[in-house]
Amino acid sequence: MIRRALAVAIALVTLPLYAQSTPKTYAQELVDQTTAAHPDIIVMAIHATPPKQKDNVIIASNIGRIGKKADSDDMGVVTSGKPLVEVNKAGDRLEVEVPLFDTTGDTLGALSIVYPYKNGDDKQALQQKAEQIRDQLARRISNQGNLTQPYRYDATTPTNTLAQQVVDETMAAHPEVIILAIHATPPGGKTNVIVGSSIGRIGKAADEDDLRAIKTGIPNLEVNGSRFEVETRQLDAKKRIIGAVGVVFRYKPGDDQKALEKQGYAIRDEMAAKIPSLEKLMEPVSGAASASSAPATLIGRSTAWKPEYSGDFDHFGVDTKRNKLLLAAEDHGTLEVFDLNTGAHEKTITDTFSTPHAILYLPAQDRLIVTDSGKGGTRILDAATYKVLGYIALEPGADSMEYDKGSNLLYIVSGGKDVDMKECFLNEIDPLSGKVYRKLRFDSDHVEAVRAEEHGNHLFVNVADKNRVDVVDKKTLKVVASWPLTGAETNLSMALDEADHRLFVGTRKPAKLIVLDTDNGKTVATLDSPSTSDGLFYDSVQKRIYIPGGDGYLGIYQQNDADHYTQLARVPSAKGAKSGMLWKPLNRVYLAASPGDNNKGGEILWYALHP
Repeated sequence: MIRRALAVAIALVTLPLYAQSTPKTYAQELVDQTTAAHPDIIVMAIHATPPKQKDNVIIASNIGRIGKKADSDDMGVVTSGKPLVEVNKAGDRLEVEVPLFDTTGDTLGALSIVYPYKNGDDKQALQQKAEQIRDQLARRISNQGNLTQPYRYDATTPTNTLAQQVVDETMAAHPEVIILAIHATPPGGKTNVIVGSSIGRIGKAADEDDLRAIKTGIPNLEVNGSRFEVETRQLDAKKRIIGAVGVVFRYKPGDDQKALEKQGYAIRDEMAAKIPSLEKLMEPVSGAASASSAPATLIGRSTAWKPEYSGDFDHFGVDTKRNKLLLAAEDHGTLEVFDLNTGAHEKTITDTFSTPHAILYLPAQDRLIVTDSGKGGTRILDAATYKVLGYIALEPGADSMEYDKGSNLLYIVSGGKDVDMKECFLNEIDPLSGKVYRKLRFDSDHVEAVRAEEHGNHLFVNVADKNRVDVVDKKTLKVVASWPLTGAETNLSMALDEADHRLFVGTRKPAKLIVLDTDNGKTVATLDSPSTSDGLFYDSVQKRIYIPGGDGYLGIYQQNDADHYTQLARVPSAKGAKSGMLWKPLNRVYLAASPGDNNKGGEILWYALHP
């Protein structure tokens, strides 16, 4: 245990440290990176049994004590597999000690994390936070020996390169991959080494198998216990050979090796598209060395929730009274309920919905409105019990929804091709009674996002099959202008910067962020964006735009001024994470990763946002 660590911190300075004359171990690098990315951690230590030793000891920490033997509490966590959560005697710190795993789930030792604590703090939330960090570390540990290996085998091989960024992004986008490494000979070098890896070992020289794959072009396909590796030539974007890539998947007898081999090649090709050349591969990438410098940091994912759904998720909503995060599982016909702070899945609301889409919470009435494009239509629910209290009478296909704070009116889009209709409707509704006041018909079978001016008189509507934005006068509920989009099609998502008169539109073909002047509809900026997106969020405080992509990235853009925009980052997320929500009270972005029609799974992820 490390609960007494801070009390003796001064004395520790004089103690001899274990193996400090050798290069930094990989375990120590993991501790250093984690504490930098999570400044709320007071103490972090990894307990494990080094190779050829009998005792379980601290092998890495941010307070020294390297080589200190594990006590009975530490070993209890390792042998039982159960976490230990304890408040110190002073009552100001909470230690969470959890089993530490490798990338295939084998137990390696224990991870201890100490957080600041005061009476009344949520212990379970802190425990889950530590477990999420543990799970993130497990994705980066090959086996027990990996922990005590050097982080860098060769000090001349840089770590904050495009190679490492490509590895990190690919691992985040492909949870099915358990190990990933790029081998190359750096420009001016003579030895082929690991230049980017999910398990450290930077600068480690290639072995004969690595070199043979490069020279002959014949891949190495190998089963190693519960792992299957595909090692093949790595190409750049111009299809030039730059080295080799090793892609490792989980494996059990009977698994389709041909399918895994094909998947390995697809991931190799995905990586190649991001590599302009060998020279660029080895160049430093700004911000790659420190996760804490990124504009958004992954702080949690729903690892304990394993729904095994197929199809798509749609939109989030928030019950602010109960601190609940709500997610419409449209193709599963359910509403998923999570704790907003911890992300823990709490319940699934079944037998209530057909195809739910958008969610609105009305705090004064303690009601939920959930649009539903299937049988029964849009529901009004008691937010405490999730019982249906009523329905809003609309055409089939109710989907997108916008609440106008200025008029206290609700706008819902219905109709369209998904319900075999050749027209769509924009419905003006009293959210308290569910009464439909007026309808606006569109000669379109695909109308998507709607945004309302809070202080103005306009609604902006994405008419996706016509590749245009329609402007609707709220007083007359008639279209007063149509703005065709140039250079992109299928405009699905939208956000509004009313103060600066800017409308942000997300398109699919190709994936673009288009910025329009709401005074005249003129395009003032166009930027590339993550593909297959179903969401677009604007942060009026930080002046940032967030676009989640089904390709596995969260695009983040800075609004420098009303006419100038810069892409800050494409932060790795997960395949299918195309919908989400910006929640400013916690300064977070939540994403929902849809498994798609041909897969099973599903998860949510949440990111802390940084200035």
